[in-house]
Amino acid sequence: MDETQALRSRLAVFLERVRQASRAGAVLCLDEVGREDLRGAGAEVPIDETAAGSTGAGAEVPTDETGAGSTSGAGVSPAALIALAEGGRLDDLAIVSEGQRAYLYSTRFMTRQYAETAARVAEGDISRLIAEAVRADSATYPRPTPIETFAERPFGLASDQVTLALERMLADPGFDDIRRITASDGTVFLFSARYLEPAHAASLAEWLAVGRANNP
Repeated sequence: MDETQALRSRLAVFLERVRQASRAGAVLCLDEVGREDLRGAGAEVPIDETAAGSTGAGAEVPTDETGAGSTSGAGVSPAALIALAEGGRLDDLAIVSEGQRAYLYSTRFMTRQYAETAARVAEGDISRLIAEAVRADSATYPRPTPIETFAERPFGLASDQVTLALERMLADPGFDDIRRITASDGTVFLFSARYLEPAHAASLAEWLAVGRANNP
């Protein structure tokens, strides 16, 4: 097997690892997995028009025209992978950015919104994670978010993590739109006052917690 074929094979294996992670509800950080999964044989592997071809997963190795046409001893550079994914040349592999890092996921098993949430979980900024999820629910549906949501995938947060994050948010003016309400059955919800009026949020919370169950 020549170097180009070996690179294609490594890309195919790498894509499958991303898919497996996505099936499990996780994203992979490019900085952490790229060197391990796409390690070359220690020599540079130039990729140009003569080397382009299928990776075995419906993708093509990048050409020089993409601006990501060479790899290092890591096998393929992070920039090359980003260029491939953003150009739709790696099948279902896609990228989201969170903070200063890029995260990989498969669109076969994960929506972009889910991937963005999983990336925030990976970054460990719990307060921002909760706030962005609550704002999205309040703005999009609109509806308040049951606090128990954060124990489920893709969040997977322990109750003490949520409690600590909410305490921090109360002291941070950047989160002053995030409010807490409790339905008559004791179910706790969060909502964003940017998108929902408190009375409307309370009505929706009561319906979600109590009214919907009583009116199947």
